[in-house]
Amino acid sequence: MARPPIYKTDEAKQAAGRERHRRHYAKNKDSILKRQRELHITKPSQEIQEIQKALAEVLGYDEDDTTTSEMVTDDDENDKLSDLPECLLALKSIKDEMLALVQEPCAFTEGILLQYIKSLLDDGHGKGDTLIVETAKSKVEGLLHRMTHVQDQIMNFCGVLPKSRAAESVSCFLSTALAYLDDIQFFLNIEGVSELMVAHSMGELMYQKGIRL
Repeated sequence: MARPPIYKTDEAKQAAGRERHRRHYAKNKDSILKRQRELHITKPSQEIQEIQKALAEVLGYDEDDTTTSEMVTDDDENDKLSDLPECLLALKSIKDEMLALVQEPCAFTEGILLQYIKSLLDDGHGKGDTLIVETAKSKVEGLLHRMTHVQDQIMNFCGVLPKSRAAESVSCFLSTALAYLDDIQFFLNIEGVSELMVAHSMGELMYQKGIRL
């Protein structure tokens, strides 16, 4: 015999779930906040340093050189990817644009989320400006699309070498940022704003867990 349903409505079930989440957060608040601080401070700094070092080695420039490359379009890059040196220059250009936009995936995603939360205050319907998340996601997707093409070309020219591993590091960095934004967009489109806020308060969003691709 099937068990009778505990909750008679979806609203009651969701309310019970939110209450469980709140109790869990209240019980484990210190450990959750400690882990968030570790992810936001220690891990990202090391990841950035590794990418910078790998690119400096394969491109032969000083790690301390902060000169940014001129922004180019997809068509410009595709026209220039005729040999390995051009691919490496495109790689550096994308890396510079990436770090100008996303200095660190966790901090970047939290900044976008905070912008969206602030927009809720100005929205009488309680939906907020979802374009904030969509626009950020579109920019990251554009960089990742360009990076994927450059990475494929580098692999064609030299196979699996430090040059291709440097390209892979940039791709993983961008893929991680994109996955974090996808996670937030999933809540906005499917679960709803209230569930997004509950997940954030508990540290259960993908970026809060520090998951890397």
